[in-house]
Amino acid sequence: MVESYQTRHSLAAPLRVDFQSLAGKRDPFAFFADLRDAGLVVPLKAPIVGRIWAATTYAATSAMLKDNALFVQESRHAGRSGVVGLSWWMPRAIKILSNNMLLKDEPDHRRLRKLVDQAFQRRLVRGMRGEIEALADRILDDMEGLEEVDLVADYARRFPLEVICWLLGLPEKNRDAFAAWAGRMTSALRGFAAIRIVFSMPGVVRYVRSQIEECRKTPREGLISELVRAEQNGDKLSEDELLSMVFLLLFAGFETTTHLITDSVIALEQHPTQKAFLFADLDARMDRATEELCRYTTPVQSTKPRYVARDCEFFGQKLQRGDNIVGLLAGANYDPAAFDEPDELKLDRLPNPHLAFGTGIHFCLGMQLARVEVQSALTRLYARYPNLELAARTTCNGSSASACAACTNCRSG
Repeated sequence: MVESYQTRHSLAAPLRVDFQSLAGKRDPFAFFADLRDAGLVVPLKAPIVGRIWAATTYAATSAMLKDNALFVQESRHAGRSGVVGLSWWMPRAIKILSNNMLLKDEPDHRRLRKLVDQAFQRRLVRGMRGEIEALADRILDDMEGLEEVDLVADYARRFPLEVICWLLGLPEKNRDAFAAWAGRMTSALRGFAAIRIVFSMPGVVRYVRSQIEECRKTPREGLISELVRAEQNGDKLSEDELLSMVFLLLFAGFETTTHLITDSVIALEQHPTQKAFLFADLDARMDRATEELCRYTTPVQSTKPRYVARDCEFFGQKLQRGDNIVGLLAGANYDPAAFDEPDELKLDRLPNPHLAFGTGIHFCLGMQLARVEVQSALTRLYARYPNLELAARTTCNGSSASACAACTNCRSG
């Protein structure tokens, strides 16, 4: 599969690329354009994972995501052992949680996904919009009277966590403590802070186990009880599968949606003409605008690492069995070969085949929920604060592909 001639690369000589650089956050379009110019598939050195191949273009990333026979999740299918990025010294709790459907190949992936797909179907999620908007309004009530708020901490992070806790059926009395732990976990990006979080995991695992056990004894509203009862052709989740599934639902989309909401507000404020266009006919334009905001912000820059199942040539680059590879979703979504003027925010863009939620069998389980969440978050926020404006930008923490999103405050005038 060769798109065009490109320079041959080697994992022995990875490119020097800093995904956390301030320059890359300020101008992600130029950053990923440089990577595409370097090659369709290039070698990088990633934290924890080490040397890894990266598909940089829309065509290469899409092809990688769709070929689940050549690019596999489970190391045993590529002559390797373990899980990418998971060290031998990590607690057993971490290893249990890694046993989730995101890291499974067929047929195990299909079996696990069937048990939760029903809850995330488009019609069911859209039916939850009223409750989701009510949660947004409750958070906005708490912000009432504040002249300046932290968009991330006070709204964009709290809102999706409230939604998923409600969806799972976690008791309200535990949510503040759980939210605090989740915030610490997702902000610990590197070094000893991350290690401390790793070793605090057993306590959180015990809490989730206790919730599962309570749902076994006394079923209640929420996905935990549904998963406990779930059965497809006589196949139920094992205890460890159930535990890892709950954690996956809790965290797979939580931080992603936080960045999507934050970056969407920033994008609208930085493009007042597009913002005015959207709110001039919100009901008719919101669905298409949501897709463009997903593409433009691309809150997840790359896929999780996969293994190369056999020696091959992929888009002109020779790969060996057992190599690791990722797809750069931001590079794909900003690729001019796939999108006209990709560095422009066009809320009426059509078609818009973005890869913000991935593609292939591992496309994002919660994409329908994320769409409803960002729509609800934006409509309720601007209904309450139509004159909202960005107040300041401090130092970037490297949270997402777009410019310094997670360090912006808002004036709620």
